[in-house]
Amino acid sequence: MVSIIVDSRESKSKIPNLLKSMNIDIIFKFLEVGDYIINPETAVERKSVKDFVSSLFDGRLFNQIEQLSSSYTNAFLIIEGNYNEVESYMKNPKVVQCAIASLLINYKIKLINSYSEDETALFLSCLLNTTPSKRGEYFIKHAKKKDFLGQQIYLISSLPGIGYKTAVNLLKHFGSPKNIFLASVKELSKVPGMGLKRARRIRLLLDTNVKLYEQFFKNRANNLFI
Repeated sequence: MVSIIVDSRESKSKIPNLLKSMNIDIIFKFLEVGDYIINPETAVERKSVKDFVSSLFDGRLFNQIEQLSSSYTNAFLIIEGNYNEVESYMKNPKVVQCAIASLLINYKIKLINSYSEDETALFLSCLLNTTPSKRGEYFIKHAKKKDFLGQQIYLISSLPGIGYKTAVNLLKHFGSPKNIFLASVKELSKVPGMGLKRARRIRLLLDTNVKLYEQFFKNRANNLFI
């Protein structure tokens, strides 16, 4: 069965259940970038027309799309709903069209208009079936034992918020996984597709002492015998 990684906040929509009805396995995770990850190179951000307008004015939109396009080679933005609805949310619809033009030109995003959750689910299923999967399956499973580059990229892409494209950028910049794991927040943030927020999260993950979770491990071990 094929699978899609879905942001846990998307569980409120009916799209995950629609995908399940298409025999697609759903893996819920809290995603910092994107709403649906098709494979390590392909991800989708989904917004209703109302949310698109809202995120445009509160400053979230361009930051989200910048992270999406820098993390994934194939970055999609689905705007769900009728564009005519824009007029009910703002006085000057031209602002939205200019924002869309900016996204397409400056961030190389692929824009899709969907009229309903059913249509969005159908597009996601088609995307899953038509996106080249060799490289995706290659890194989702395990790289071949003798392919050290593949193993290194697989290892780096396991860090929070890191997709295939950003993993490659990190490896090119630092030269080895060891140098990446030893890099400071400031050094990590300089790599294309990173930024301070993601760099801090990675540093926190790498630096947090496992002793803080001793009770958690004890409870988990005890549960194995219940």
